[in-house]
Amino acid sequence: MSYKTRIGILIGFIILFLITTPLVVLYTAGYRWNEKKLRLEKVGIIFLRSRPSGAEIYLDGKLRREHTPARLRNLLPDDYEVKVAKPGYISWSKELPVESALATFAEGIVLWKDAAPEPLQLSPEAALNQNEQGQLARPDPLSYTVNGEHFKSDGFEIWVESKNNAHETVTRLSEEIKAIVPYVDSGWIIYETKNSIHAIERDGRDVRNDITLVNGANLHGLAVSSDGKTLYYLSGDDAAPQLWRRTLQ
Repeated sequence: MSYKTRIGILIGFIILFLITTPLVVLYTAGYRWNEKKLRLEKVGIIFLRSRPSGAEIYLDGKLRREHTPARLRNLLPDDYEVKVAKPGYISWSKELPVESALATFAEGIVLWKDAAPEPLQLSPEAALNQNEQGQLARPDPLSYTVNGEHFKSDGFEIWVESKNNAHETVTRLSEEIKAIVPYVDSGWIIYETKNSIHAIERDGRDVRNDITLVNGANLHGLAVSSDGKTLYYLSGDDAAPQLWRRTLQ
């Protein structure tokens, strides 16, 4: 090998080093090339936690290898359509923003069991514990206080008043709301109308997930077990109501 060839190879290695080293440093620091914006941007992250855990994750329609709880890393700043699904449960989806060098959190995901209600051949006094009976027969079914937060409804709107008196409107309906119950410190509220029971999330990013849990007629009374696994409600005539159970988790 001639002297000129060796010098040429050495210069080539130096040039390659000068080019690749900054790229490696930028990659290690979390920078990626954004083809949409034609520039380098620092990536962000999405953190997902669901109840129950172990759910599949879809990002912009593509199945990821991670299961909840999970961190989706190295995401360029953008809006992403996120879906969380598990067999036997109603899936959750929402468009979430990712910002440069920041983390986006969705930790209040609840996947509701896809189950049909079943009638119980027992009275509420025989089938429910004292806490559940108390929920079912609350004097004011449109008001609930837990952990310093006040969940309220005027019959058509549901809102939350926090400890610092902040007012958060969750939903407004044209149909009359009969009862509300916050769902076990999860960021969801279960509400009842005359003919249906729903679970709505407080997360106001994109569109709130509003899941129909029960369709029925002349519904009244609403209770959730302390472990959050079971929903109880009444239907029919007030004088001789039918007690129902619906599995949530």
